[in-house]
Amino acid sequence: MRFVRNLRFVCVNDSVPPQTPRSLKEACATRGIEYVEIDARSFDYAPEKQLSRGDMMYRPAISLVAMRVEQFLWNQGVATFYAQPDGVFFGAITPPLRFERAGLPIPRTVYCSTTNRAMIQKYVERVGGLPLIVKILGHSRGVGVIRVDSLPALYSLLDYELSQGANPLLAQYIDDAAHWRLLVLGDRVIASYRNAPLPNDFRPHVAEGRTQFDVAPSKAMQDVAVRAVNSMRLEFGGVDFLQQADGKFFLLETNFPCYFYHAQELGGIDVAGLMVDFLAAKAKEFEK
Repeated sequence: MRFVRNLRFVCVNDSVPPQTPRSLKEACATRGIEYVEIDARSFDYAPEKQLSRGDMMYRPAISLVAMRVEQFLWNQGVATFYAQPDGVFFGAITPPLRFERAGLPIPRTVYCSTTNRAMIQKYVERVGGLPLIVKILGHSRGVGVIRVDSLPALYSLLDYELSQGANPLLAQYIDDAAHWRLLVLGDRVIASYRNAPLPNDFRPHVAEGRTQFDVAPSKAMQDVAVRAVNSMRLEFGGVDFLQQADGKFFLLETNFPCYFYHAQELGGIDVAGLMVDFLAAKAKEFEK
């Protein structure tokens, strides 16, 4: 698939791992598409730099400063991975509640904003008892995901986190489960891989010998992944699951933007190319 050179792909960067913009730049080059990278920290917000109808834009950075640049650059007719034209300005702040309302299989979850011991004990019972997971929002790659095995540990952790202005959630602990990452683009899963648990850590990560790219998720898991991304009004996302030995799985989160290079480098799937093709087709529709 090759496009004419008048298409332009704008990448909003802010200290993103270099593999991400490099793969997107290479995908654009092979398709004859102009690639423009914008550093969010040095952007001057000049009005003439706002994008035009038929341009494409993706923000791989997660910082607030990058989000503001993305919003400033957006214009009617700019192709993005937001399902709604002006979706760049909106985002859910409590995705688990959104997933729950959509009927998706999430672990039992409670948002905690209190240090009241009696209330916390009720929360513990609601998520299935100890051990449980305390998740501090706003982090990635397992940071802020804490297993808690006792009430004294839970009380002291919540005392600290709430004193720091955090908004932790308590969630059901899923024991001895494999982690899946599914990449959704549009209405289908384009890549997936499974991570086995690491020794002495309940949080699975991509690791040599423990990550499998040659296994396929079930049709049911793929359907949930697509529904999860769509429920967030997105057209691209990295969806995380935990799956137990009996096949039962739980939706953890949908990440947008997401780090897709594991599937590109280790799985051999041209994710960046598929992303560029998707936005290019969308941009062409906007130009009509």
